[in-house]
This record gives sequence, structure tokens and C-alpha cells, in this order.
Amino acid sequence: MMHRLVWIPVLALTLGLWACETDEPGESAPSAEALSGEPPLWCADDLPYATVVLSYELGENAGMGSAEDALGPPEPGPPLSGTLDVISLGVGGEIIVGFGGRAFEDGPGPDLVVWENAFWIGGDEERPFAEFGEVSVSEDGELWHAFPCDPEAASPFDSGCAGVQPRREFEICDTIPLESARIGGDAFDLAQLGLESARYVRIRDRASAGIAPSAGFDLDAVGAVYFAD
Repeated sequence: MMHRLVWIPVLALTLGLWACETDEPGESAPSAEALSGEPPLWCADDLPYATVVLSYELGENAGMGSAEDALGPPEPGPPLSGTLDVISLGVGGEIIVGFGGRAFEDGPGPDLVVWENAFWIGGDEERPFAEFGEVSVSEDGELWHAFPCDPEAASPFDSGCAGVQPRREFEICDTIPLESARIGGDAFDLAQLGLESARYVRIRDRASAGIAPSAGFDLDAVGAVYFAD
């Protein structure tokens, strides 16, 4: 079942999730800091991260985290370990996020960054613990354009999926605009899809199995590099 989001915490069946809804896909929403009750960052007005969850549908063996954990900046940290500040989508689950009505656009290099809780196994950067997610973008929330994602690729670095590159240690307020080489996460370029801009991002888990309550893609954050005026 697809959840439309209302900015009020409610218990969703037995999963203990937060459901949220906006009247329209582009409607502004409270920041992640406001939702969590944490003090806002001094640079909060300039943060280039998703601010609203438009819908989500959890797959099998989901349950860790809540929808609001997909909002705001990622949890900085060493690539040797992941973070628990995520929402686990479950096997085949998906989530759609937006930027409070703002469109992000194609610019030089990557335009979008997605963080999962990947990490380097045994500290070896050639051996990421990867959980794959297909990333799609849309201008209107109806027509979607998916970046190629092949979980069966010989190397996870060649998969084209999100969920491969770990987070990094960085200062959130000092890394705007976003630079994936410094902040970690998986980068995507709208030019690869022949698009000039988009407003919404969908992440769909591509796992075939997983153990509850953290099965599937564990979304930490989504950030955009260039915003349209």
C-alpha cells in the first residue's frame, strides 16, 4: 500500500511508521530539524537536501526508522561504518521525496546525491557493503525517468545504483554546493537522462531478500547540487 504523507505522526498498522501528506507534490514542508525537535543548523535556510516525503511504500521485512529520517542532511561519519538514522524500505519498497517545490537542474558534473548507509568492509574501499536502490527523477510526479541500475553487475561500482558509496566526514554547512567526492554518497547526472531539470526523486529498493527490520535500501538523505532560479 502506498502511503501519502501528512505531517502528523501516526502509527501505520504494525510497522510503527510516520505517515505524512501534503496537498500537492510541490507544497513546502517543515525541515528535518523541525520534525526531529533538534536545534536548527545556522545554515538551515541554505541546505540543499530533500524537505518533504511525498509517498512511500514499504516492502517485506522493513520497519527500521521513519519517513522523516530521509529528510535533511545525511549523518556525517567515517566510511568504515554506516548510520542508523535511516528509513529501511524493505524488499522492493520505494520512497518519493521533494525539495519543497524547488526544481533542481542540470549543471557541470553530478546534479544529485543519494546517501544510503553503505560502508567499507574491513576498511577496504574496494569492498563496499552495498544495498542497491534504483534512482528515478520526475518533473511532475507522474512521468519518471530512471537511471540505469544493475544489481547483478560484476562490480557494485559499475551498477549505476545508489547504495554503493559510503558517507564521509564533512561539515554540513561548509559543503554547499555539494561535492560528492568530499561528502560521499552516490552521484547522478541529469544529463545522463537527457533532462534539464526535475523536482522529485524516487528511490526503489532492488534487493531480492533481507532480514527484518532493516531489509532493503536504507535511505539516509537526498541532496541536489544546482537549483533552478
